[in-house]
Amino acid sequence: MKKATFKRGNLPNDGLDFVRQRKIMREALLEVCSPKEVVLPMLQHRGTACDPVVSVGDTVAIGDLIGAPSDMNGVPVHASISGEVTKIDSIRLPNRTGCQAVWIKNDLSRRFSSKIQPRKNVDPLSLAELSKLLWTSGICGMGGEGISTFYKCKKAEKAGVDTLLVNATQSEPFLACDLHHLRVNAARVLQGAMALGGICRVKKVIFCIEDLWIDEIDALHKAVAEYSHRYLDKKIEVRLFKSRYPQGYQQLIIKALYGVELPIGKDPEETVKAVLFNASTCQAFCDMIEKNQPLISRIVTISGDTITGHNVLVPIGTSVSELLERVPGAHTAQRIAWGGAMTGVAIKDLNVPIIKTTTAITIIRKFEPLRMNCIHCGACVGACPVGLSPYLINRLIEVGQEEAAVSESVEQCIACGACSYVCPSGIELSTNIAKAAYRARKRGIV
Repeated sequence: MKKATFKRGNLPNDGLDFVRQRKIMREALLEVCSPKEVVLPMLQHRGTACDPVVSVGDTVAIGDLIGAPSDMNGVPVHASISGEVTKIDSIRLPNRTGCQAVWIKNDLSRRFSSKIQPRKNVDPLSLAELSKLLWTSGICGMGGEGISTFYKCKKAEKAGVDTLLVNATQSEPFLACDLHHLRVNAARVLQGAMALGGICRVKKVIFCIEDLWIDEIDALHKAVAEYSHRYLDKKIEVRLFKSRYPQGYQQLIIKALYGVELPIGKDPEETVKAVLFNASTCQAFCDMIEKNQPLISRIVTISGDTITGHNVLVPIGTSVSELLERVPGAHTAQRIAWGGAMTGVAIKDLNVPIIKTTTAITIIRKFEPLRMNCIHCGACVGACPVGLSPYLINRLIEVGQEEAAVSESVEQCIACGACSYVCPSGIELSTNIAKAAYRARKRGIV
């Protein structure tokens, strides 16, 4: 079968060729972090903030509800450790989200909520029961998108989608949290995906993965062969994608599979009758189905430009500072990013919590390149996967001509960081352009 990839934005061989650089530890067992304290923001997703349902002094167990949503755009928040609620206050995250947060001090007893119990038999669960489990699970898009998974399923069902896409491309350099799930828990990813597919009422499920990950592809094929007889009403496929960045973006996956450009403001559900979920999201739903365990922890990849990637199972709300205590010299790094190397947000204050959408903590030890003026080499044009001219748009922004930048399709920017990566002058093209696109959309220009 022909490998899928996007057509425009042909990346130069000496630019974003991460294939030879990406080495990950294929760990059979995860290191588990046990923090002294967690800080749980009431808005870890795209949508409506939750309201705290606990008070200072309350004792909570792992999995207890501590934040309740007020509408379908909300996502419940659960205690990720057992202990005492010590503080409820406002917080501001690196992505500029401001909300209330709940502080919990760890009592180290690892007491679980009485509701978290293995389910003896999941087969009798109806679609209505699965839907209710999803609503109470606290799951949102764990690849960074952050949309309520329950809301997304309801939207997909209403749109009449026929295909569910499982995004396991993990194309950003050094990132490996989804790959761990596939390597160790491929069957659980499959089962979670099929349950989501049932709620969305799709007829086909397609797993999207880069051709580079041979072991993970083999594990996925084995899981499909072993469990496909349970899902005779759905067709299951594994599609291989060429190893290139930024393959994993929703727009580019749709372009690669369907040859369709997603218009601004339009979703795959409307455009190609497909809905996209991250592999970690599918695995998290399997946990909810089998154990009644809501989203209380996630795998975070700790990686960098001089270290091999390492995956850690982290309770939601753990501080970056405490997580990095296990990485020698991390606090002396030139730069630490809350997220991946290409798309993460640089942070100076390490007392920032891991949230549901935090895929990685990236440690940059090498010195950043010298900053120079644009030399008009055109490298950024070749690297842009959506066909923009980043150097021209950035110049228009610099001289205050943001309306002219709109005529250059600034709104198409997906903030992948490819242009900044290849720029020999070290210009933060991606950051500048993504901010301008956001401002334009906010003003209603696009």
